[in-house]
Amino acid sequence: MLLALLIQTPLWCESDYVQNYLQEHQAKSKAVSDAFGKLVVQSRMGRMKPFDTLSQEVLYKLSGKSSLYDMDAMQVMLGMLSHPTLWKTLPMIQTKTPRLRDFIGIAKEQKLATFEDFFDGHRYKLDAELQKALAMKPSQRGTFENDLIKVDERLSIAFMLYQGVLFKIFPLPNDANHTWLAFEQMFAQLQGEEAKKLQESSTAFIEALFERNYAKALLHVKTFSQFQTHYGADIMPSPTHIKVEILFNKLMIFERLTLAYVLLGLVLLGVAFGHVFAPNTFTCKLNRPLFFSVAMLFVVHTCGLALRWYVSGHAPLSDTYESIVYIAWSCLLFCMLFMRTSLFALSGSVMMAGIFMFVAHLGHIDPEITNLVPVLKSFWLSVHVSIITASYGFLALGCALGFFTLILFTCKPSSKTIATIKHLTSINEITLILGLSLLVIGNFLGGVWANESWGRYWGWDPKETWAYISILVYTIILHVRLVPRIYSHYSFAVLSLLGFASILMTYFGVNFYLAGMHSYATGDPVPIPLWVYVCSVVVAGLIIMSYKNRFLKEEK
Repeated sequence: MLLALLIQTPLWCESDYVQNYLQEHQAKSKAVSDAFGKLVVQSRMGRMKPFDTLSQEVLYKLSGKSSLYDMDAMQVMLGMLSHPTLWKTLPMIQTKTPRLRDFIGIAKEQKLATFEDFFDGHRYKLDAELQKALAMKPSQRGTFENDLIKVDERLSIAFMLYQGVLFKIFPLPNDANHTWLAFEQMFAQLQGEEAKKLQESSTAFIEALFERNYAKALLHVKTFSQFQTHYGADIMPSPTHIKVEILFNKLMIFERLTLAYVLLGLVLLGVAFGHVFAPNTFTCKLNRPLFFSVAMLFVVHTCGLALRWYVSGHAPLSDTYESIVYIAWSCLLFCMLFMRTSLFALSGSVMMAGIFMFVAHLGHIDPEITNLVPVLKSFWLSVHVSIITASYGFLALGCALGFFTLILFTCKPSSKTIATIKHLTSINEITLILGLSLLVIGNFLGGVWANESWGRYWGWDPKETWAYISILVYTIILHVRLVPRIYSHYSFAVLSLLGFASILMTYFGVNFYLAGMHSYATGDPVPIPLWVYVCSVVVAGLIIMSYKNRFLKEEK
């Protein structure tokens, strides 16, 4: 929690000065910011990474943006370090609720607040309300209370930036624990003639940035780089690794894929329904270019996963963000291999990939690359997690196909719609069979890993229990087709759509509602998101609307 003892600096800079500073800093600081971005920094989790990565992570946490004031993240970070008085007056702290904006005295439509907006002299405006929010159980907190806690965290990060605490770029010489120091720590802990020169260079670097003498500041960056290479080479990533990670940051592959998936999925879905209802307009000539478009996105997605694997040093399956991105990839994999000729299957896989990618980039999921915790440093991470999460992609596609089938049931029955419904049902059965098979195999492999890590194969942990429930749910769905009295194309579509709720509970619900060895919950449930209620209403409405045509009228 941010301490209210922070001393505010009076606003002495006029608006003309601010505009001139921002224009000059944006135009002339690019070279020094790029050079500083290549320096290695030690993160809070001990990962060694280029400062370019840290700057993007921090700016996104502060403002929800990847750039600000026509400057990239590195330029913003150097500005905050060298000229904190000015940057405290610039809007860059993200707020999400109008009530909080009104509470601190800014316009309700103003999403970004300044650092000084949260202080009245030496008084921290959020202190009393923040204490109340922290005293509540997570299930009792509303959007205002959650926003309070998040904003307080952002202010703490900003304060550490102004103080230079996050800039751990100086290795402590001959330290067995490979400790790296920030600017303030470096002045206190480094001794000797070489340390004195480094301290003088650091002071001159900050002064040069403040004076906007960027050519002079660039010379001191070279001094920092030489010091890192001399004392921290044992744990520093290679120059090639640094270049690849910076390239990965700039490409923003997964963020850009999200919109591409959603748009292409809608186009595919429109063409697929066009084949059913307007075959003369939507001809088969469109199929091949649409498939190649999907294939190109799949290749880009695969390259993105490969780059993240190289950058992180482990399979990109270790946290919520990485696993969701992988599930999106697995949605496409099945169609690339088996269902290339079905536009409905392609549209379903692309749209589900887009939905998963959208969820991955929501504000509450952190995309930061971190070091693996000890239990995840195992061969079974890439085997167990890749198989069981791939099954989620297959089952998600089955959910989408069930949804499309019910849409067709709402339409006036015709020979074309009946044939399409039967076709989708056949594809859906194949998809669910493969998904269930992977789910069972992944569960058994998880038991082997559990025995290695915890000394038992099965412990009725919430995640294990819900994985077992999901297996039972999909086993029942797939065996219903063997019971003629209750099976129909309509009932199978409904079940394949509703069955995915067990996967959502296994993947999301357990993580945030049930405390266990696989989850991040603490026993206090968080509020149910709004999208759950919206989706429930949409699904219930579709099931009701399609019920009247549940019996297909077979043609002789």
